[in-house]
Amino acid sequence: MKTFISILRWAARIISILAILLFVLLFLQDGLPFFLFGDDDPELAFHMWALLGMVISLCLGWKWEGLSAALTLFFFIADEIALLIYGLRIIGLPDGLSFPLSAFSFPFIIFPLGGVLYLISWAWNKSTLAKIKILETPIQ
Repeated sequence: MKTFISILRWAARIISILAILLFVLLFLQDGLPFFLFGDDDPELAFHMWALLGMVISLCLGWKWEGLSAALTLFFFIADEIALLIYGLRIIGLPDGLSFPLSAFSFPFIIFPLGGVLYLISWAWNKSTLAKIKILETPIQ
């Protein structure tokens, strides 16, 4: 079991490195950090801020897995809401509903996947430590 937790932890760490590389590529494509401040659509600017938040929170997972999982999934859900608002405002129903689904496409799925792997690793480690404490307590 300990090997499985270690594999999950390292998979999440590798995903965090891939997320950093993906975000750097997005920076280079969209004109470096200027798009964070000068975008006309606030939802799209928030989308990039949310991606930056997910990258930072995935990096925190190297030290604090639970915090990283919570922040990553929070930013992902907030990003999904912003993309839904953008899609409904720009395109309308029903095509506007496809904008949040785009976050589940290949390159962007690594952000929440890393958060979920950190969450599983953290929860499994927590339950294992709780079981060890129960076994170590003296019987009176």
